Amino acid sequence: MEVFGCQMNKLDAELLASALLEHGYVLTEDMERAGVLLYYTCVVRKHAEDRVYSRIGLLKARKKLRPDLVIGILGCLAQSGGKELLRRFPQVDIVCGTAEFLRLPELIAEARQGRAVDALDLDAEVRFERRWNLGPNPAQAYISVMRGCDQTCSFCIVPTTRGPEVSRSVAEIIEEARVLAGRGVVEVTLLGQTVNSYGKRLEPGRRIGLANVLRELDRIPGLQRIRFITSHPRFMTEDLVAAMADLEKVCEYLHLPVQSGSDAQLRRMRRGYTSGRYREIIDRCRARIPGFVVATDFIVGFPGETDAEFEESRRLLEDVRFQGSFIFKYSPRPGTRAAEMPDDVGEEVKKERNQTLLKLQQRISSEIHKARIGSEEEVLVEGISKNDPNRLTGRNRAHQIIVFPGRREEGLEGCLVRVRITAATPLTLIGERLAGAVPGAIPAGAFVPLGEVGKIV
Repeated sequence: MEVFGCQMNKLDAELLASALLEHGYVLTEDMERAGVLLYYTCVVRKHAEDRVYSRIGLLKARKKLRPDLVIGILGCLAQSGGKELLRRFPQVDIVCGTAEFLRLPELIAEARQGRAVDALDLDAEVRFERRWNLGPNPAQAYISVMRGCDQTCSFCIVPTTRGPEVSRSVAEIIEEARVLAGRGVVEVTLLGQTVNSYGKRLEPGRRIGLANVLRELDRIPGLQRIRFITSHPRFMTEDLVAAMADLEKVCEYLHLPVQSGSDAQLRRMRRGYTSGRYREIIDRCRARIPGFVVATDFIVGFPGETDAEFEESRRLLEDVRFQGSFIFKYSPRPGTRAAEMPDDVGEEVKKERNQTLLKLQQRISSEIHKARIGSEEEVLVEGISKNDPNRLTGRNRAHQIIVFPGRREEGLEGCLVRVRITAATPLTLIGERLAGAVPGAIPAGAFVPLGEVGKIV
């Protein structure tokens, strides 16, 4: 199984893996051994879509040699492409959208009978009982609090591929968190396309929002950290800001996409706020939440973006001083309002603007990180550094990556340790572990490491 795109896709893939494991399937890292190949897809950007098409195209010869091989396209690309994908790629057996992925055991059985199958009902209810944490880290887990999106951003295809907002009940979310905490999870991240609009239509006549969920989660024994992504500026309520400020376990990190610093661009994007309003939200959070840090998203080269409008984005990035920014070059998505606009910003201009913001963000991130030198940080250890087997890596409450000397044999994965920062780069804090840090423990049998049964790529 290969997964592209957002955290919601990663969680859906974990839930799907759990369903398949319960039906006797085993994940494998060896494509030659696999009898089923699944691609969980994204269509937010053309690049992600092209990568999937490339993977599928390469499987044509393999399918001819192994007609019994089952190939499936899942997720947002499947939802948007629909049955046309079966016609375009005859080697594909299953096209399954964003709401019926838990039917995969059934769909695979049908495909083994020689029938190409599709499951594209957006109105299907996604219901599951969370028994395991199949993510890459035993102490961290995603929890979906809602699915779909009601916004009408002109550049975004997500409302088409995931449907309207549907919030889960507070009780269902809390029960899932309790199960995960009982299995050694100490950090949960709540997911939603617009996570801070959670609760709409949940209980008519009663105001329920994300802050209600945070307050209930804060009471669960064993949980140490609570995060949520991705938020929309329109729904940063006073109640939510107060919850971030007052609840001990809720981290002070906020991912709040702005997309542009130009009011004219924001109107064309149909974002529903101004750059001034966005700045007010950040000022309020910084005044109310101790240690508050913010990350964001920008789109450069959106239709009609002038040099002056881009300069407003550059100025906002410099003024707000985001901890990090995801910066994307605009690419039209079929079926969106923006796709009907002239794509009138040249590719070279898009690249130049992209690099301008990236370099500015790199400088700001470096300055923010260097200011942490000498500080003592609480780090949730995630495992061995990809770049150095003699270092461990993890994140602090501000979601900053921290590396420090250590080895797997110390058994610190999933533990909270204290680290003093001694150096910094634009992407990473470097430190030394303080004496006296005591490792925690994952309950025996609580975590099923996918490393023993293959992995989700």
